[in-house]
Amino acid sequence: MKKNSYDILILGGGASGLAAAISAKRTCIKASVAVVERLSKTGKKILATGNGRCNLSNTDINVSHYHGTGSCLLKMTSEFSVPDFFASLGVLCEDDGYGRIYPRCRSAASVLDALRLECAKLGIEEICDTEITGIEVRNCFVLKSANGEFYAKNAIIAGGGKSQSALGSNGSMLDICAGLGIKITAPYPALVPLKTDPAFVKPLKGQRADANVMFCADRKCVSVSRGEVQFTDGLLSGICVFDISYLYEQHKGSDCQLRIDLLPDMSTSDVEALLKTARDIRSGTAPDDFLSGIFTRALGIYVLKKALHKLPETTGKIKNNDITAISAVIKSLTFPVTGTAGFDRSQVTGGGIAADEINEAFGIRHIDGMYVCGEILDIFGDCGGYNLDFAFSSGAIAGRNAAIRAARK
Repeated sequence: MKKNSYDILILGGGASGLAAAISAKRTCIKASVAVVERLSKTGKKILATGNGRCNLSNTDINVSHYHGTGSCLLKMTSEFSVPDFFASLGVLCEDDGYGRIYPRCRSAASVLDALRLECAKLGIEEICDTEITGIEVRNCFVLKSANGEFYAKNAIIAGGGKSQSALGSNGSMLDICAGLGIKITAPYPALVPLKTDPAFVKPLKGQRADANVMFCADRKCVSVSRGEVQFTDGLLSGICVFDISYLYEQHKGSDCQLRIDLLPDMSTSDVEALLKTARDIRSGTAPDDFLSGIFTRALGIYVLKKALHKLPETTGKIKNNDITAISAVIKSLTFPVTGTAGFDRSQVTGGGIAADEINEAFGIRHIDGMYVCGEILDIFGDCGGYNLDFAFSSGAIAGRNAAIRAARK
């Protein structure tokens, strides 16, 4: 074999790339396997997942939690168990009671350590500080970099999307794939904060609220998500916002809004009754304190000012028609959506390699010996371990099939 030549070369040392390498080497121990990574170490993005606790799967893996043309690829990963895979690496996993699966130690560093220890044990080479700048398809794959050329009988593309480039992927692999004639769905930020008019959220900076959040386009509700909304500088954030943020890409030519129901477990009439009771209890206080037993003081003041043109001297002077107006704001606090916070603030990338380019082995249909896995595919999941589950599952399956081909050849 030529220098820098391998049976299987994995492009990208993130979650899917490391799973692919381990699966490939386990399937064909004689195969020479290496991982090429742009950064100085593999797995940097894994360390940031789940706020450092690494929510690596979910008990409810089904197509309803995924988006993109690649959702159909889930049928190829349905038999693969991520918790069993990590058990084979010595990592004990558990359900947190809400379906989210974590390592019992709640440590993303421990997950990455387990992956890298297994790579070392199996003799998988890690080639870091090396960015692939081009791929040529000859009688083998020729991968070009500033550090020279690499040769591979089989190549697995695990280069990720465009999200959080400081943690690994920067989207360059999508351009390389497009140059090979592979169809790409235009990438866009997903699981990302949504932009709004900064003046609308400035008084709420740092506030949080449990709510129902509706994404509306041209005043029609498209989807609803429940959870904690977070208000920051010009942005609406939180898991419930992340899970519906992809809808902006689909409706960005429309009048997009987020409508927030701040008391989602109460009807409008129940809210009005609650407010009348609060008015009676605090009738002699300043209006600034009217809603402080229901919301944080800052959020309560914001709601009042949004609903009423002028605040009365005392809470007791708030009229019944004012109560109706305040209730309407509580049940539908509305913010315009003007964009997303961009790729560097997004957890994952929407778009990518289209599903009809992929066969049942996670191979590129028209390029024999080239496989693909993880975030670079046109599929992403909701928050809750869905994305890491697909990364590990698709990586393991791509690695296994590449190794089967390597053994056969």
